[in-house]
Amino acid sequence: MAARITADGLYRISYGDIPGLTKEEYIARQPQRWEEILPGNPKPDQYKIVNCNPYKLQQRCAPSFRVGRIVLAADAAHVCNPFGGLGLTGGIVDVGNLFDSLMGIHKGLADDSILDKYAEVRKRMWEEVIDPMSRENFRRLHNQDPDKARDNDDFFQTLIKAEKDEELAKGFALGLNVLQHDMTQYYTTKDA
Repeated sequence: MAARITADGLYRISYGDIPGLTKEEYIARQPQRWEEILPGNPKPDQYKIVNCNPYKLQQRCAPSFRVGRIVLAADAAHVCNPFGGLGLTGGIVDVGNLFDSLMGIHKGLADDSILDKYAEVRKRMWEEVIDPMSRENFRRLHNQDPDKARDNDDFFQTLIKAEKDEELAKGFALGLNVLQHDMTQYYTTKDA
């Protein structure tokens, strides 16, 4: 995955590599890997590395998003691989749901049991939506021949169809709305 992060041409590049190497070994392999995977097969004299930090991809979720007065959200509650942005998106929705829950308590519209409901809803969203989609994105990127993926992967075929089908494209754009949940429905009294 390559993403331009500044207007002057700084990119963040994430890619998979063989497990079990030291940080130094991963860094030593980087020029070869970039030449293999990036368009144009760039040589080391064609770019400047600002930072290199190998990390292990993880899919983890806390057993509970609430214990007593402690409530977890976003990366404190769950982590997943970066392919697809589901960790970020799920984290933003977590925070929005937590805000609505805390605002309900603050305004006297809900008691603190709404935090149990928040914890239940957000954990379920991670288990049923975010984690499976994130794992599938990872599988899609790492278990296919990149030259054949576009033609052989159902998801990529659907994306290609969406280029010409406005309704299908709209469905994709709205698809992550499934992560949203209206916590105000658990308010016990209405705003006066």
